Amino acid sequence: MSNEPVILPPQKTRKHSAEEINRAMARFPLILQILGELGRTQLPFPGDDDIRHGCERALTGMLSELARIRPAPEGKSSKTEETAQSWLQMPAARQLIDADKLERMQQFIDAILTPSKR
Repeated sequence: MSNEPVILPPQKTRKHSAEEINRAMARFPLILQILGELGRTQLPFPGDDDIRHGCERALTGMLSELARIRPAPEGKSSKTEETAQSWLQMPAARQLIDADKLERMQQFIDAILTPSKR
């Protein structure tokens, strides 16, 4: 066995955690746009249910990505973090997406960006 020290990767910064949230949520505005468009049609067109299902799967995928992001360390907040915290504040989100799913996404984002009390 070697006596060389083990070099661990550097701890993530708050900005890195916020960037990961932003990557996970990048499709969110597009999903809102699609769901909004589907909601404006008087009669459903063929394939609309498939599109809605695809949007739901994309939202579930985002939840899964958020669940894998490690909590951010304590530190100074950044513009990137403000963006990460604003995704679910879009007015259309509450109208177009299931409240339970939005709440779960917010819980993940809060858990990532709120420093733990050690």
